Amino acid sequence: MATMKDISKMAGVSIATVSAVINKSAYVSPELTDRVNKAIEELNYRPNAVARSLKLKSTNTVGVIMSDILNPYYPTIIKGMDDAAIQNNYSLILCNTSNEQGRFLTYLDLMVEKRVDGLLLANISSQEDLQKVESTGLKYVLLNRKPPAYDKNYVGINNPLATELSVKHLAKQGHKRIAYLSGDLQVSTARERWEGFVSGMNQNGLPIDDTLIFHGDYTQESGYANVKKMLGEVKELPDAICAASDLVAFGAVKALREAGIRVPDDIAVMGNDNNPFSENFIVPLSTIAHPTYEMGKNAMEFLLQMIENQNEIHHRQIILTPSLIVRESCGSSA
Repeated sequence: MATMKDISKMAGVSIATVSAVINKSAYVSPELTDRVNKAIEELNYRPNAVARSLKLKSTNTVGVIMSDILNPYYPTIIKGMDDAAIQNNYSLILCNTSNEQGRFLTYLDLMVEKRVDGLLLANISSQEDLQKVESTGLKYVLLNRKPPAYDKNYVGINNPLATELSVKHLAKQGHKRIAYLSGDLQVSTARERWEGFVSGMNQNGLPIDDTLIFHGDYTQESGYANVKKMLGEVKELPDAICAASDLVAFGAVKALREAGIRVPDDIAVMGNDNNPFSENFIVPLSTIAHPTYEMGKNAMEFLLQMIENQNEIHHRQIILTPSLIVRESCGSSA
């Protein structure tokens, strides 16, 4: 295995010059830099990452802790993170908690042990988890979800606007009695989408019928169960269903079809988040697109700014704008 001494000998420069070129720690003339780089390439030299990180006090790695990488919402977020990291010569260490608290704590310890330069954390919802993150002393950015009253480093979606857009579209199609299938209101994004539903109904002069409000979570199973419950309780079918996520909408459509109720002929269904499968769903789903790639990219760029400027205080929230996507499930393509 080649060493810096071998490179210095081949390039005809000192070891200090080789070190300066590799670590970019001092100015080296273009001519000498070129000679060193050619020697590095010819000898296939690979620096010792551990030794280098100890010297530079940086590993050029970012720890990413996700709650559920099987959820189709997250791959494009991760893609955005990774692209931004590569552009800045950083690498990711990705961990998936599967929504298990024990795994979260284990991975948090692992990130400290691996000496990552900072953390990106999706779906931190409690003050307790936030305190554990802050106790590491690492720079961090939250994304997608956040604890109540959190006002520091965060990148997310304008969730109230997302549901307002859903209601506005349904109202434009002439729907007045709109059922809402909510996510878990302990989760910040679900609370925000519920707030958007309420404000959207008010903005469009539509009454909220409490018998058509069903709380659950963001899963297909929740949408299915709540529509089954609704069909067993209401005497008159609502004009439309506004779902808190596309997975919830998928479950709703399944329950409706099993009951012989046609979408969109008998009832409109609106999703939220533009799941990758929504366009080719059995009934192409009208929904709200979330700029998830930009969420991941912005979060990584924000974190790298914090890492590069260690002594600055960074309290900033980046809120991205969702957009309406009209397909067939609401009965109109316009």
